Amino acid sequence: MKNLLILVLLITVTNLANAQDLIVTNEGDSINCKITKVKTDNIYFTFKHKDEIRSTLLPISKVKLHQLDFYQTSEVPKEKLVGYENYQRFRIAINGGYSYHTAKISNTVPSDFKDYIKKLKSGSIFSGDLTYYISEPLGLGVKYSLSKYSNSLGDIYLEDMYGDRTYGMMKDEISISFIGPAFSTRFLNHDKSNAFLMSLSLGYMGYSNNKVLIDRYKITGSTMAMALDFGYDIGLNENLSLGFQISFVTASLNKLHMDDGITKQTIKLEKGEYEGLNRIDFSVGLRFGK
Repeated sequence: MKNLLILVLLITVTNLANAQDLIVTNEGDSINCKITKVKTDNIYFTFKHKDEIRSTLLPISKVKLHQLDFYQTSEVPKEKLVGYENYQRFRIAINGGYSYHTAKISNTVPSDFKDYIKKLKSGSIFSGDLTYYISEPLGLGVKYSLSKYSNSLGDIYLEDMYGDRTYGMMKDEISISFIGPAFSTRFLNHDKSNAFLMSLSLGYMGYSNNKVLIDRYKITGSTMAMALDFGYDIGLNENLSLGFQISFVTASLNKLHMDDGITKQTIKLEKGEYEGLNRIDFSVGLRFGK
């Protein structure tokens, strides 16, 4: 049922995109056209006459009625319409791929756990972008991303000051989200089917780690972050593209909140001990444009 509704919606949208308008004059003449503007005194339209595309107007006083999207198919190519701009205004991008933390491993990490931290640096990334282009090369929008990293290690122990040992496991499940406004610039090829893009974003980053170190902890934090994206879109059809993207993200945490289920505490990190969240993302996805 859901797939049927989507199909009906796609057919409807396609028909509306190709629809053409109707003008009926006081003399009873019907004009198959594309209405471009309606004002108090005049109605402006484009129509086809003997294989020639013409743009003209009629006084409202001479028009009996006009109706948008009356015909299912259009005789007037959209590129012939007055004010037609041969580029997409909206761009929606959905990406998925590989993420890698570039921050160095702290010297305070015991040598036995450095390999564990090294594996924790690799993860997955999902991101989405919505951009409106105010001109062909310049756009404004919003960016969202969610990256995840995890690793676990069994049979570890902690030893207290008295030499007593507690055995268990170590595990990290890290989620990092980012959202913020974005400024984008793009360079289209000659037929405007492919594009090279650059985007700069500045926004909020949230950090969360469901950590196990014998006992369970919830560690959270937040900060400001900056993201720089480079991408290339390859057009598959008029409104769909395949995109490849590389992203650089920079941020650091100077404060963490820890909750062990009993007590909550805030840990302020000293300069030089900040939690580095710098990373590089490699992703691929689809772009929808209009």
